[in-house]
Amino acid sequence: MLIKLSKNSFVRCTEKYGYIINQLTKHDRCYNAQGAEWLKMIKREPQDVDVILDKLVNCYPEVDRKIIEVDLCEFIESLVVDKFVIVGNTIEDLNKNDIDFSYSLNNPKTLTESYHTESFVSKNTQDFFLEEFQGKPLISNLQFELSSRCNERCIHCYIPNSKKNSGFDMPIHKVKSIINEFSELGGISVTLSGGEVFLHKDLMEIVDYCREKDLIISILSNLISLKDEHIPHLKNANISLIQVSLYSMDSEKHDAITTVNGSFLKTKTAIEKLVAADIPVQISCPIMKANRYGYNEVLSYAESLNVKAQTDFILMARSDLDTDNLANRLSLSETEELLRDIILHDINYRTETLSQQSLSEEQEENIELFKKKPICGVGYDNCCITANGDVYPCAGWQDYVLGNVYKQTLKDIWESSERVIALRHITQESFPQCMECSAKDYCSFCLVRNYNESGGDMFKINQHFCDVAFLNKKIVEEYKKKGLL
Repeated sequence: MLIKLSKNSFVRCTEKYGYIINQLTKHDRCYNAQGAEWLKMIKREPQDVDVILDKLVNCYPEVDRKIIEVDLCEFIESLVVDKFVIVGNTIEDLNKNDIDFSYSLNNPKTLTESYHTESFVSKNTQDFFLEEFQGKPLISNLQFELSSRCNERCIHCYIPNSKKNSGFDMPIHKVKSIINEFSELGGISVTLSGGEVFLHKDLMEIVDYCREKDLIISILSNLISLKDEHIPHLKNANISLIQVSLYSMDSEKHDAITTVNGSFLKTKTAIEKLVAADIPVQISCPIMKANRYGYNEVLSYAESLNVKAQTDFILMARSDLDTDNLANRLSLSETEELLRDIILHDINYRTETLSQQSLSEEQEENIELFKKKPICGVGYDNCCITANGDVYPCAGWQDYVLGNVYKQTLKDIWESSERVIALRHITQESFPQCMECSAKDYCSFCLVRNYNESGGDMFKINQHFCDVAFLNKKIVEEYKKKGLL
């Protein structure tokens, strides 16, 4: 029997752990040191299972071959169930069974069964990494803003227009150098963005290089500069996701938000071309005063294409600490009207809200572990690099520079920056008032939102976030009593 890693699965292993994730099903697993040794045996190139067995027998000479063979079969079968690996008798069988993304699959998660914990798996992935790497560097996700240029000037954007006007693209040789560093540090996922990422003339070559380095590739774009020749290239690169903002199905409303005439038609046309090519797209619809009555049509449009869509009604202040863009934010009364509509019509919002409550119940059972958890992944497993080389905790936190890759290596910044180290000491218990808050399960608490909106104080919680959390809690509990949730 032959075996190989599926085209949608990605593996990273160290001496202490093994990690595998499938970008199609979104399932992942963490293995202990012994499991990592077994996981490293599986490659993208087809291998005979007996060859792997022989290698393992040599690794464990004191163990009977039959015992290793039984354990290996169980190990492989558990990976096959969740589409992490592909097995077959011939190369043709492997190619046939290795599934490509397609909108005809509906929800790819339904292709797999719920996987079970076996002897090699070490807890769930979140708890494993929390305990294993608390306060230690482990960079796994990188957002790479390849260009500061943007062809839209969205009224709510958190990036100041002055940065978009600088017209700077990172040279491809520097991009490749950073990707090399990131890969050597064990990175597994890269998000290519801007500005507007398709304005970078070498984007397709960069995508190819990320694929060569075996990275999960996501792209953030408004798509108005997408060209027909890009599409087969993106398909061939097995992109994990392309996320695009669509603000309304009314072209005038959409264009008023982007302040670019004709942007709606270009974005919509590009979305449909990507869908026709079976390239995974996700639509984001930030909601503000200008489009508060148009988001339903966007969700319906996404559903008609079998594309996932998400909404967000809490805007972020600009990264230069200017809050003028928040004039577009919904008032509390407008937010209540919107929430009452969203909770009934947006299935993703309902699912995520109820899932968050379930997670909170688990956290309450182990409150001491929860206290030690980071607020989010900034400084913990991800960061953002912009075209001028500045490194930030995340894309929105561009007033908080951790270092610059033209002056330091990414490794030095990630391991030695005083600001990175400080971020790693911020945990849930750094905000005791939030841990005791009765609306914490409904909150969109965020360090960078605090920082940008308070003149640079990440510990100052904005009252608007609290008001929205309590409002959300009130509506959810009300609808639950009525049997509507």
